[in-house]
Amino acid sequence: MGKRVISFTIDSETDRDLVRWLDRQKNRSAAIREAIRDHLDRNGVTVGDVYQAVKALERKIETGAVVLAGASEPTGDDWDEPPEAAAALDELAKL
Repeated sequence: MGKRVISFTIDSETDRDLVRWLDRQKNRSAAIREAIRDHLDRNGVTVGDVYQAVKALERKIETGAVVLAGASEPTGDDWDEPPEAAAALDELAKL
């Protein structure tokens, strides 16, 4: 099979981070392929995904859409972290 051209649309305002990133690439096609493969290799979760989720939660908290219960920080005794989450956070810390 030969080469295929696949296009997509980005918004210059909403996606300005992507526009800036693309503008810095010497070979946009290679950079996009690498980014997609990296995303697939990480089972679809990237540091960018985590950052976006945190920012979305932050916006919800600021608007009052989410209220956090309890004012104290969890201690080791009352915080039950799933093993998959612990492993993912350990991997993020290595970056």
